[in-house]
Amino acid sequence: MKVVVIGNGIAGFSAASTIRRLNGQCNVTMISIETTPLYSACVLPDYISGKISRESTFVKTDKDYEQLGIHTSFGCEVKEIDPNAKKVTMDDGRALSFDKLILAMGSDAIVFGELKKGIFKIKALKDADEILRHKGKKAIIVGSGAIGIEVAIALHYKGYEVTIIEMLERVLPLGLDQKGANKVKEILKEKGIKVFNGERAVEALGQDRVEGLATDKRKLVCDTLIWALGMRPRVELARQAGIKIGDKGGIVVDCYMETSVSGIYTCGDCVETNDILTGEPSLNLFWHNANRQGSIAGHNCICVCKEYPGSQNILNVDIFGNHIVGFGYTEASLYDIKTLNGKLNDLSIIDSEKNESYYRLVVVGDRCIGGQFINIKKDLGLLWSIMFQGKSIKELLKFFENEDLMYRRPWLYRVRPFFKNKLN
Repeated sequence: MKVVVIGNGIAGFSAASTIRRLNGQCNVTMISIETTPLYSACVLPDYISGKISRESTFVKTDKDYEQLGIHTSFGCEVKEIDPNAKKVTMDDGRALSFDKLILAMGSDAIVFGELKKGIFKIKALKDADEILRHKGKKAIIVGSGAIGIEVAIALHYKGYEVTIIEMLERVLPLGLDQKGANKVKEILKEKGIKVFNGERAVEALGQDRVEGLATDKRKLVCDTLIWALGMRPRVELARQAGIKIGDKGGIVVDCYMETSVSGIYTCGDCVETNDILTGEPSLNLFWHNANRQGSIAGHNCICVCKEYPGSQNILNVDIFGNHIVGFGYTEASLYDIKTLNGKLNDLSIIDSEKNESYYRLVVVGDRCIGGQFINIKKDLGLLWSIMFQGKSIKELLKFFENEDLMYRRPWLYRVRPFFKNKLN
């Protein structure tokens, strides 16, 4: 059987390596517009800051592909998919036939306007290379998600004067509610990074090169502007091939990661999957989801049935030595979730702070569906399990009464304070 994988991110590699591990007779070809083996986009800020070398960003080498028996065609772009003829056509005119196809095209960074000199996005290794070659002094980061804040910190370490612009009223808006976000903002300000919330970027200033940024409230001077507004699924190839695209903008899949066209699977940032907590279609463009989706797609591609349970929203970022973690839903995001309509009258917020530590739990009924933590490193794995396995608080406590698990009983007393008003 011939399998073609489009994309060389973690999703594509996970799919291809899974197929080769399960069926050594499959002919697997990977096509990617990237020219290098798999690297981690998650560590690009550390590369920019100088904490790690360029070589350290790579997760795999060319030899790894050879040893797995994966044929590669890097530096090539697929221009057309023909589902009926079962072939893909590349930009150099070559065509490859397939029996099964896996789409792992990833996502594109959202930008506005022209990327003139001094304006960058941050998605690929080449973007980090360009930022390092630039050598500016005054940077504006538009967007305060994890990547925006991490790049801001990286440039701060490089000696830049850094300003963050965020359209919403809080930083890390997908992971934190206002109270936690305010604490993060204070940490950034203490280190000399300016943060303007509730402010919308309007226009990059300058002719051939960037000279500043106009927002809806002010004009700021800079020689470096980085768009960190998030990612958009790369789906145009799929759309042209007649594959269904969802309302969220990603490729629609079933629980086997198969698209609306039989024999074509997909995984990674280009996919729209169900959220594991609510079952609603969502875009959760994270490494851990892409890795698991790739494995599921690889299994089902060669008829080894395996279901994808759903995607998880997880934030994990270090901000000047402060450990920030968020998973599930924030309170602010609950009101947009259709499956929770009518249930929010049973909403409880449990939060506490002590010295430099803070936690906040979002509880609907007897289920914890969101957690936010600053400088709390213990027991997060247990709380993560409570949430994503859908366990009620009372079921969890019964679990700890099992005599065979008594040796784990000390965990119980660390859990009780989180749920002290939910145990009656």
